[in-house]
Amino acid sequence: MTIDLNTPIIVGVGEFTQRLGDDLSQALSPQQLALSPQQLAVKAAKAAINDAQSDGMLKTIDAVVCTRPFYDSVPLWQAPFGKTDNMPGSVAKGVGINANQLVYASVGGNTPQALVNEWCEKLYMGQASMVLLAGTEAIASTNHALKQGVTLDWAEHIDQPFEDRPLDIDDLLDQHLLQHLLMTMPANYALCEVARMAKLGQDVDSYTEQMAQLMAPMVAVAKANPYSMFDLDINADQIASTDNRNGYVAWPYTRAMVAKDGVNQAAALVLTTVGKAQELGISESKWVYLRGYAEAKEKPLLSRADLATSPAMTAAYQQAMLNAAINPNDLKVIDIYSCFPIVVSEAKAALAIEHLDHPMTETGGLSFFGGPGNNYSMHGIAAVVRKLRADPLVYGLVGANGGVMSKHAVGIYSCQAGFNICNSQTIQQRLDAVPDVKVNHSPSGRATIESYTIHYDRGQPSFAIVVGALNQTGERFIANGPDGDTSFLNYLVEANRVGAHIEVGTSEQGNRCKPVDTASLIEA
Repeated sequence: MTIDLNTPIIVGVGEFTQRLGDDLSQALSPQQLALSPQQLAVKAAKAAINDAQSDGMLKTIDAVVCTRPFYDSVPLWQAPFGKTDNMPGSVAKGVGINANQLVYASVGGNTPQALVNEWCEKLYMGQASMVLLAGTEAIASTNHALKQGVTLDWAEHIDQPFEDRPLDIDDLLDQHLLQHLLMTMPANYALCEVARMAKLGQDVDSYTEQMAQLMAPMVAVAKANPYSMFDLDINADQIASTDNRNGYVAWPYTRAMVAKDGVNQAAALVLTTVGKAQELGISESKWVYLRGYAEAKEKPLLSRADLATSPAMTAAYQQAMLNAAINPNDLKVIDIYSCFPIVVSEAKAALAIEHLDHPMTETGGLSFFGGPGNNYSMHGIAAVVRKLRADPLVYGLVGANGGVMSKHAVGIYSCQAGFNICNSQTIQQRLDAVPDVKVNHSPSGRATIESYTIHYDRGQPSFAIVVGALNQTGERFIANGPDGDTSFLNYLVEANRVGAHIEVGTSEQGNRCKPVDTASLIEA
């Protein structure tokens, strides 16, 4: 079989994890107290280049593309020890690359797979010869240093132009949502999770057990992974329990159910073409092909017809399978961006494999392996590539998720040759054509709960966030419970309250709601 020399392939994968002891000042030598984010990324990049086992690669890499750490992703997120002003430039310098394309990607857990999709297309069309993708987080070192009173110097200036892409986080900066304290990812996803629980007609206990059972198989995968940040021994009962410092973060999520961003982790990939790999003498045993891919973007949270699911996720998974011309039974290696249980559940539903007892991760997942934010799926891709090299006849899938099940990028991988440029415009147009749910920012009157969550602070319920629909108009709204009213919080956690009747009104502080049987109508 003759292979098109322009066919893109992954030829190198690399990961690096720096674990720290309790006393950071004793963890490493004073000169290397804790590696900076860019130093971690350089470690992973060098590992990916070494993985390809080829001389001459440094001169061939003409594009370096980096995902964003949290400090460059979220407004007001601090970088207390300074930062590089050009992450791709720092990585290129640290590795010894003189690349003519430096790119700093947009925000989102979908980004690593989206970048593979994009740069495979560019390689195929001759717009690059060899591409290094890299990303990192060093939140663990940051937190430890602040706690220990240790000063680090991570500032770096790179005098080289680069493409600094927009953040693309407008949905997460909606001022109306922020006014009603919907600020954290656990709270956002909990709203979707509770809606799903109600849609399935399950009570709180049975649904909590289901979430824990879904995540428990990931623990063993994480323990076997040498790049895991954590070494946890925890079973399904312990994941579900609120004992032993595993309290709620945002009800119904316990700490063990959510992504852990306190990590020092980095991952990198090297992409090139078949022709360039042959020229450089890179062994075919290293080649992994992107056989199909798709991307889709969801509507803003409150505008979605169904809070319990993401049609964009389903469309992206199913389109990627069609593009690769395979069916779910062909998939033996799967890694899903498992930031919260609902993403894994919905991925299984999209692939119609709910019945399969598959851990849905090759890393161990964001709760147990580690959750390096935007870059997690770079680790997922690296793990999938290694598995496919060891079993060249099977197919693998990476599902990368960004926002609140908002941005999806899916890739189908194989050691069997093939590549076609895939277009997701048709599925996106179909998704965009669905009418938005109308949102009322100043609701008043009788309403029905569509979903809700309770934010916990140091193990104690702090405030409620309720999404409801006005009975008269069907318009959706977001509201909080009455200020300081713990009885409302207790009412919400006693049972699945989706479908319960409430009364809502508006004040200068925002929208407030109460159950109809305990409150008179709040004055607008």
